[in-house]
Amino acid sequence: MYFNLIPVQLGNPYLQFGSTLLFFPLAFYISKWVGLDGLKGLGMVFHPGWKKNFFISFLIGFGFWMVMFGIQFYVGDLEFVGVHGPVNVIMPVVEVFVGYLVGSLINDLIVRGYVVNILKDKIHIVWVFIISILIYALDDYWYAGFSISNSIFSIILGLSLTLAYYKTGSIWADTGLHYGLNIAYGLFYGLVGNSGSALFIVKETGHETAFSNLLNYIIPALMFIFVLWALKYYSSSNTLSKDNKITFSH
Repeated sequence: MYFNLIPVQLGNPYLQFGSTLLFFPLAFYISKWVGLDGLKGLGMVFHPGWKKNFFISFLIGFGFWMVMFGIQFYVGDLEFVGVHGPVNVIMPVVEVFVGYLVGSLINDLIVRGYVVNILKDKIHIVWVFIISILIYALDDYWYAGFSISNSIFSIILGLSLTLAYYKTGSIWADTGLHYGLNIAYGLFYGLVGNSGSALFIVKETGHETAFSNLLNYIIPALMFIFVLWALKYYSSSNTLSKDNKITFSH
């Protein structure tokens, strides 16, 4: 509600960015008010290995989404037109990298950090996963509109993001995945609502096949399997409850 009532309504991009950053003190005080430990209580814990978690996850998210775009180019769903000139692209690319970092982090702090930590000791963790993933899907619906396809896509993707958060106990593995796939998207489409901020110029051909439609499910599903395998390389902050565990085989 905050983002749709304030930043989205501001026309000046600097005011939008400044009001977006106000989220962090707002989140700090609200989380304190409900009994969590500020931003730390939402998973922003700078524990040993947090940079490694972020980097591993970034490579996974970016890599799988680049594979998806590569397949779309190969089968003819997308057509490569060109690259924006360096003079015209420097600031837009900076906007993509900064905007998606802040956006990914904020979404993860709310949808996973807040939800998981406020509910993990009250209900079984499986229900926590379900609630978090459904909120993530509804958040996508808020911005992208409803479709069965988008909802299934969000649910599958949300499973990887929620698992990465829960198993590490901090935001960084989750945000790395989210940021990586957003950056891959941003290279071709720019920031949401601002295609001029993309690095590459691409055209959707309208050529769709059954495989093209399934690709939106296959890639996030494969990424989930890969995240399951990669869990052994992540570092844990050990901040989540040890009494309400959910286990997955690798």
